[in-house]
Amino acid sequence: MKRHSLLLVLALMSLFAGSALAGAEQDVNQIEDRRYQVMMAGDLDGLANILADEFVYHQPTGKIATKAIYIDQLKSGEVKIYEAKRYDVTVRVYGDVATVMGMTHLDLERKGVRSPIELRYINVWVLRDGRWQLAARQSAFMPK
Repeated sequence: MKRHSLLLVLALMSLFAGSALAGAEQDVNQIEDRRYQVMMAGDLDGLANILADEFVYHQPTGKIATKAIYIDQLKSGEVKIYEAKRYDVTVRVYGDVATVMGMTHLDLERKGVRSPIELRYINVWVLRDGRWQLAARQSAFMPK
């Protein structure tokens, strides 16, 4: 009887752990979508709230942007995002850290030139004070 009770408890624990993991993956996916929404809306305060203070972005142009530099690129109008669609996305959660890998179709303007762009990316998210923040991002242009 004790053995069956132990097995039942272990099975329930794994079920709850699995659903918590699925919940975390869903939370990360939602904040990924939210990040694009605030960027397209020009909500730089919203973006600043999503980005971790140590955020660093290895951009597809070869430049490296900190949180302040990245927000300034959007604020200055150097970069304007009209549309962003993520696809082929894989989210992995490792406790308080999550990785998101996928592709993004962007309709954006860089330095006055508007064009469609396809990127492959990886994002690293950290869970702090009950919310996910983007700590690092790297993206690369897809070959045409």
